[in-house]
Amino acid sequence: MNTRRTLFAAILLVAGTAGAQAAEGQVNVVCSYHHTAGDDAIMMPGMPGMAMLHDFFGNTHTDAVSRYATLQEKPHTTCDNKADASAYWAPTMKLPDGRIVSPAYQKTYYQADDVAYNPVQPFPAGLELLAGDHHGSTPPKQINFFCAGGNGYFNKMGRICGPRSPGGPVQFNIGLRFPNCWDGKNLKPSRGHPNGTYAVNNHCPADFPVKIPTVNMNIAWVFPDLKSLDTRKIQLSMDPDIVNGKRIEKWGSLYTAHADFMNGWTVDGARFMTDHCLNLAMQCGLNVPYSMSVAQESSYVDSDNPQATHGGESQVYIEDNWTPPGRDAHPQKLALLKFTIPPLPDKQPPEDAALFKYSVRLYGSNVTDTATRILHVYAVSDDWQADRVNWKNRPQVVYTDVGTLRHGSTPGTIYFDVDRYVRQQAALGKKTVSFYIGGERQGREFAFAGTKSTTPPLLLVKGMRHTPVP
Repeated sequence: MNTRRTLFAAILLVAGTAGAQAAEGQVNVVCSYHHTAGDDAIMMPGMPGMAMLHDFFGNTHTDAVSRYATLQEKPHTTCDNKADASAYWAPTMKLPDGRIVSPAYQKTYYQADDVAYNPVQPFPAGLELLAGDHHGSTPPKQINFFCAGGNGYFNKMGRICGPRSPGGPVQFNIGLRFPNCWDGKNLKPSRGHPNGTYAVNNHCPADFPVKIPTVNMNIAWVFPDLKSLDTRKIQLSMDPDIVNGKRIEKWGSLYTAHADFMNGWTVDGARFMTDHCLNLAMQCGLNVPYSMSVAQESSYVDSDNPQATHGGESQVYIEDNWTPPGRDAHPQKLALLKFTIPPLPDKQPPEDAALFKYSVRLYGSNVTDTATRILHVYAVSDDWQADRVNWKNRPQVVYTDVGTLRHGSTPGTIYFDVDRYVRQQAALGKKTVSFYIGGERQGREFAFAGTKSTTPPLLLVKGMRHTPVP
């Protein structure tokens, strides 16, 4: 099983999202617009109302004094992945007719390439990054523009955006690529002293030696009442003049586009993103968890080799056949997994707290044929050890499902919903939980990565809610 295989895939364009290119490994999040304020906690911390107008996405409590601790203390977010308490913001837009308008949403892709030779490190707690130049006067290198329904990405003003579909709204996007090399020291940039830069051929320079995930932020504005939009006449907010305590707004061209990112992912979420996704060249979508645990132990028991132990192996196998004359007349292999129970969030708003669910992630496939079949998860006691358990001394099997999922012959990740059972065990005071993974009951064999592999079984806590986009 090649866990570093490149999974090149087409990027899903959410109503025409711009700026992100296919990468070896990727996760993503969609966050709706929340509020506009003259705040900038990165470049003007502690100075409310003194910065240029910014549009904010993600953490709903972002203001002039935000930092990692405040994002975690109040992790309310407009993002679809509720484990993302990050703050994202960008300048406010003014249309050619003078209207100041709000964006609809932003979609951010976290990406990495060349990970076999240049792996990425997790975002440190509190990392802050800047993209773009708010004094820019020429086409930017790390920023793209996009007219939905148009002819792809561009970085020079002059395009006229039409409707994204016949009779539909006009949509215009700005895609911003953040630095992916960190200096390893400074969590916050300062004027004239950046804390990050861009890799060259996926290599980071000596002054910025830590390669981190590339943050591709893609902001979408949707205008149902427009027939066209001249990109030369779009304006973006700049630092205001303050005269006698009053703000006088100033505006620049599209070339002043920029954005800010304040990391609000949990430590486990940031670690999953790199170690269990991007550095394995996987496309993980929305599956970054709030918290997680790697399987403490894994093994499998085999009826054809009843005395054998398999705790030191990198794979576990599953085979089960319930056809006549019954399962005990056929070869059986059952996988065993043991996890520490990861914590649920304790500071989420009630409407989001209920979204968090426990699930098991496995990596593998049907190795018998090309069929896609239902696998079964059974509860089992923790009274086993991977280096000792075999078919003869295996824990009792109760063939009552606590989770099921369909899986086929293409190697990849699958997620079993085990929320109800894990919560029951946690309520009983249990710190660990174990499972048998059973086969599809018609004799096919499945193989999955075990604890000693590069894609070990994981017990995740994930919270998801769809973010609608116009």
